[in-house]
Amino acid sequence: MSCTSGRPKLSDDQDRALFAESAGTCLLCATSLFPSDPKRTRSIPIAERAHIIAHSDDGPRADSSTSEQFRSSPENILLLCPTCHTKVDKAPAGYSVEHLRKLKQDRKQAVANIGGTPIFATRQEARRAAQRILLRNRLLFESYGPSPLDGSTESQEAANNWSARVLNEIIPNNRLLIALAAVNDDLATPSDHESAELLRQHTDDLERKHSNSLVTAPASRFPAQAGSLFEEEIP
Repeated sequence: MSCTSGRPKLSDDQDRALFAESAGTCLLCATSLFPSDPKRTRSIPIAERAHIIAHSDDGPRADSSTSEQFRSSPENILLLCPTCHTKVDKAPAGYSVEHLRKLKQDRKQAVANIGGTPIFATRQEARRAAQRILLRNRLLFESYGPSPLDGSTESQEAANNWSARVLNEIIPNNRLLIALAAVNDDLATPSDHESAELLRQHTDDLERKHSNSLVTAPASRFPAQAGSLFEEEIP
């Protein structure tokens, strides 16, 4: 788990905290950082530590005014899969310091909202965690969202407020739901993984629409089956 722009020196406790706050998944794509391998009895650790501000003065998002101590601190490090790490460092203009910090904080807060690292012993525990997130998003939509009939809002101010809620609360919550299925792979069914993938597509659509311009038309609808993540299977 190295970084092309330097090797952060973290204690075991700091390392564990990074994995806890990331839900054990890539911060960008929510892919599990410990995918299973049918040929092995253990998962394959693929996590890479990526710097927000480069460790070196000539690396991606470099800032020579930032102390070396901070550059190697957990606050400046993300856990990414190898593919996303390459994208972030090869195209730094598309991944600003502010954007990456916000993604990190959003994921950390989303994990904290369900009471800690979302790794569960039973489907019932995973379902309770998913229900809390789903309920929070439903209440946000009912309180601030556009008309479910035609996507209209009462005013420009209401539309702006809804976009802010989507970007700052609903999207991070959706990413955590996707991460729940990835991290708890041993509890998830094929139906759960299909639901998580549909939710990922919906969430990517939301992010594109609300990040690039004010939404005046409905985004793709929330996939109904995502509301059934980790429900008990009928025998």
